[in-house]
Amino acid sequence: MSTVVRTRPDPVVRDAARVLFGNWCTGRTSAGRPFAFTAPDIRKFPAQFYWDSCFHAIAWAAVDPRRGRDELRTLLAAAEPDGFIGHTIFWDAPVRLSRRAFYNLVSGRDRMTRTIHPPLLAFAWEIVADASGDDPGFRTEGLKRLAAHYDWLRANRDPDETGLLALIQPDESGLDASPKFDARLRWQAHGLPGFVTLVRRNRRDRFRLEGIRARGGFVVHEVLTNVAYALSTAALARMGGGARFAGRAAQTERALLERCWDARAGLFADRPRSGRREVSTWAALAPLALPGLPAPIAARLAGEHLLDRRRYWRRFPVPSTSVAEPSYRARTGFPYRYWRGPTWIASSWLLHRGLRLHGRADAAEELAARVRGLVGRSGFREYYGPDSGIGQGARAFGMSTLAAAL
Repeated sequence: MSTVVRTRPDPVVRDAARVLFGNWCTGRTSAGRPFAFTAPDIRKFPAQFYWDSCFHAIAWAAVDPRRGRDELRTLLAAAEPDGFIGHTIFWDAPVRLSRRAFYNLVSGRDRMTRTIHPPLLAFAWEIVADASGDDPGFRTEGLKRLAAHYDWLRANRDPDETGLLALIQPDESGLDASPKFDARLRWQAHGLPGFVTLVRRNRRDRFRLEGIRARGGFVVHEVLTNVAYALSTAALARMGGGARFAGRAAQTERALLERCWDARAGLFADRPRSGRREVSTWAALAPLALPGLPAPIAARLAGEHLLDRRRYWRRFPVPSTSVAEPSYRARTGFPYRYWRGPTWIASSWLLHRGLRLHGRADAAEELAARVRGLVGRSGFREYYGPDSGIGQGARAFGMSTLAAAL
């Protein structure tokens, strides 16, 4: 006689699936092009956002890999012939007239912003491909277009071939109003009235690096963006992109170590320096996700910062800004300036991966348990209080379903 063992479904995966299915958007453009993607929040953010979509696809890989493949196919289908993919794609309707001043658009006819997001697409593509045993061809089906996308990034955001991509606005990092940009931007920082002026000036330059750099505008080599670039070019090399992309990944990792590692602080910092003491945010820890990070540096990032309760290892880690910073805020209040303290599950997911890569499986397991406990307690909110666990911002937020992938 055989015994049937029934296992209870994982409640975090079950509830994440409910959010992902609820935010799923499908249809056709006016030109007849099909699309299928997960909105970050079906009411607050109904468009397709680049790095959100990458994280959604990773979460889908734990729930339904077919949807993860469709998510990434849709994102890649937005690419222009030269490989450019914008921060936000408006598939089914143009941006409302009342919102055009706040989006990085050149023309009201644009269906995609002219700025970028952390380029995680190839990294997410490989993760979803690894979960796609029923569709082995997915790994290589987008190779040519993925290569064109990363070629565009190198040509247009690293024209000097330094190995580091340059950003022209803080929101290109995905971290919007992070306090690490305050000293550089002052009154033009994201969330302050002057940010509209920054966007307007960049719009006149059509959001092109060369014009903005020539007039002395905001240009920064941001750490998290370049970690995403290194992870993706390495993934692209493994999926068939060859030595060209393997070489770029290695160059970016070297450049992060040579130009962004601050040995005195034990953290990575954006370049050029702001001229003041750099603010410690979770992006300074993001290189922990790089497999080739030297062990002594990984040990400092983890031991001196991530696992220090005075800084990042709070009840519900990882806060987006170190608790020890004067700019730290546990809650996001008016004006709505994000990434100044609350925990976002996307950052916890990436740092969990880094802990596992660098021999801290015990801490990674603890981090996963705390994050899963957080969503069990407060649901899939946009962000959370690092000590209280109180959910804030949007409800049924797509990126927070990454808890299902822990």
